[in-house]
Amino acid sequence: ALDPLVTHLFETVGVTRIEGKLHPDNPASAMVLERVGMLFEGHTKSSFWLGDDNSDDWIYGMTRGAWEVWRDRPRQRPVSVRLVEIDADSMSDVRRLTTHKSQERFVSPVASSYGDALLPEVIDGAPVVPWMRAIEADGELVGFMMVALTTDAHPEPYLWRLLIDRLHQRRGIGTATLDLLVEQCHAWGDRTLITSWEPGKGSPEAVYTRYGFMPTGNIDDGEIEGRLAIV
Repeated sequence: ALDPLVTHLFETVGVTRIEGKLHPDNPASAMVLERVGMLFEGHTKSSFWLGDDNSDDWIYGMTRGAWEVWRDRPRQRPVSVRLVEIDADSMSDVRRLTTHKSQERFVSPVASSYGDALLPEVIDGAPVVPWMRAIEADGELVGFMMVALTTDAHPEPYLWRLLIDRLHQRRGIGTATLDLLVEQCHAWGDRTLITSWEPGKGSPEAVYTRYGFMPTGNIDDGEIEGRLAIV
């Protein structure tokens, strides 16, 4: 219902901006606003009164120009998907790729991933070794992936981050990226791949389990670990 209302307001009424507000603990409403193209603009503290209760607000907004970009975004499955090296020329463009705000609890921003790669976490007595790639679909940067490589201390590669930009989700790019990663792991000589996900509304859990990742029973910091057999 909201999608045609937004179209009517921009195209017929001629408004220049639409905004919406919601409680930060209401991810379902956030996802509704995001799916019509609205962008998260801010978090205000103790700004909404309902009777004697006072709570925070999340503010979403969208200008006509932002809506036109959302309306005209590519929807079809891409002809080609590639993993490409990130260099000095592309680093900033990759950093600007972003998920919806409601997805940030499941996928860290690219800038945070850059920081994790610069100072890798020490696990089982040794720092992990990051391998980063940008995801390109039909010649356009659309996502980011980071893997912790197999080492003497880490016997399995770990899919550390997989981010598809908000303008390019629901195009099959995530699955195509997993296909490419499996091919790469096979070339490295790996026979399994592990990842983890936090459960909840909007979680990538369904994507991973449909692909074939099986929960191992391990839970680390609230995240469920899954393992994929590579044949």
